[in-house]
Amino acid sequence: MPGQRRTTDNNVAVSIEMGSSQATIALVDDVGRVRQRRYAKMLWNRPPTATLEPCLRAVDDALAYARGNHWRVRGLGCALPGSLDLTSRRPTVIHALPALSNFPLADLLETRFDLPVTLRVDVDAAALGEYHFGIGRGFRRLLLLSANAVVGASLIIDGEIEPAHQEYVGHICHLPISSNGPRCSCGRRGCINTLVTLDALQKAVQRALRRGEQTSLLRRLNNREHLSLQLLAEEAQAGDAVASQIYTEVSRWLGAASARYIDTFEPNALILGGFFSTSQRLLSGIRNALGSHSSSRVCSMVEIAAATLGQDASLLGAAVSLFA
Repeated sequence: MPGQRRTTDNNVAVSIEMGSSQATIALVDDVGRVRQRRYAKMLWNRPPTATLEPCLRAVDDALAYARGNHWRVRGLGCALPGSLDLTSRRPTVIHALPALSNFPLADLLETRFDLPVTLRVDVDAAALGEYHFGIGRGFRRLLLLSANAVVGASLIIDGEIEPAHQEYVGHICHLPISSNGPRCSCGRRGCINTLVTLDALQKAVQRALRRGEQTSLLRRLNNREHLSLQLLAEEAQAGDAVASQIYTEVSRWLGAASARYIDTFEPNALILGGFFSTSQRLLSGIRNALGSHSSSRVCSMVEIAAATLGQDASLLGAAVSLFA
């Protein structure tokens, strides 16, 4: 059962979460603890092995640290921002790290480190992390909806990731929720990925500024604060009209998307990750929006909660199968 793993203090795995400019390398154990963490640059405009070299050296350091503590390393798990071919065990399309697209990553890692290797799409890894160690424990059907640079979704049933046969799940979601929305990279209009990402929030603020609307957001952004749902919520609460309008729009779109997801996948729990998880006000708004979607047969029976593990969700989930 999730959350009931037998702990063996000397068993760890190396877990890697790769991003466009930085990788996180951690030693994790089978009860969901990060024992040690380090970071490495990801190099652009280089061949694949050169792109990976700082990360590979950091893995060498992590392995040396594990040996120094007399820990047994069970393998290496890697979470990636893109799509995977699970048969050949290689990334297929990694827009954030194009040098790794169609590169035999698992083979390289196994050859270099002589350890078993598992690859996961980042949103799938995060869902597994929450299922085994976080807020998702105890739910048979768990849907994770997460957003940062893009919106991704992952469905877990009885502890297993459901394959991404639909455009609605995977690293990037293309769930259409507005026929008049912005044009998406998939060619359609109004996909969720065009409406509630960080890029979408930034464009909404820019449009308001071009219209000459006054907003306290500008002062905070000029002070080098990062735009986020939490910042929008704070300024909306303080009475800023621009922040309130954008925040209301995000809540509306996310509520509509959540209802579609619940109708399609019928999860027992919908977990919101990434920057969705940072605002309790957003969670309340989504719950209220679901109540108005009478077409959703199971909306009233679904638990809606914020992810609890943050970045550690992907690190833990990427390695969880190595302890099976």
